[in-house]
Amino acid sequence: MRDSSLNRWMWLIGLLAVVALFVGFGPLSGGAPGENASGLSVANWYNSHVGQSWASIYLVALGLVLTLVFVTQLHSILRDIGGEQLWPNVTFAAAIILVSGVVVAGSFQITLILAAHNHEYGIVKVANFVGDNDEILFLFGVFLLTLSTALAILLNRAGTPLPRTLGWYSLLVAVVSAAGPVSFFAILFGLPIWIIATGFVVATKARRGTLGPAAHAPRVHAPQATQPVTG
Repeated sequence: MRDSSLNRWMWLIGLLAVVALFVGFGPLSGGAPGENASGLSVANWYNSHVGQSWASIYLVALGLVLTLVFVTQLHSILRDIGGEQLWPNVTFAAAIILVSGVVVAGSFQITLILAAHNHEYGIVKVANFVGDNDEILFLFGVFLLTLSTALAILLNRAGTPLPRTLGWYSLLVAVVSAAGPVSFFAILFGLPIWIIATGFVVATKARRGTLGPAAHAPRVHAPQATQPVTG
């Protein structure tokens, strides 16, 4: 398997990605005015939390890079152990959609910070409102990512070394992410747990040598050479 040495570190890549995204979206973004706040109040808040706002953007960017590395390696694993191309390729495309959704949200955040610095209160209000309601692309990325991973595991008839429990959990996260009012739980709990669990499963199996098509291939014993009989 290509880049097989990276499989042993999938747990760390996934864990760091979750931590970076959690801190960037959580503590560093907490306390910002809501979507109905006036442009003046939003601008005052961001002008008094400039360092915190930029730190949030950089930390989320780091989390996105780690997430993209994580899913790219997962795409290679799903493709190698299953021999099929469709669902692993959809998994990689879903990661691009997910990352793009966060980048779009980040562009509005940067616009908001710069507009607040220049006291453009009308732009600040619009950017703040849009930034609080632009999660649809991100949710679609989560749905497609977890759904394609679930199908790649559950529909693999070659005897995938990834546990089917992980496939069913991936399917559960996909369903919750598309469930409208409760889709928030897929982002807050479902996706982080999915990334961490997948990383630990891959890393554990890589260390044990049970990850990859060779783990299920029958062993072929070479015929032993026979000594010629001399009379």
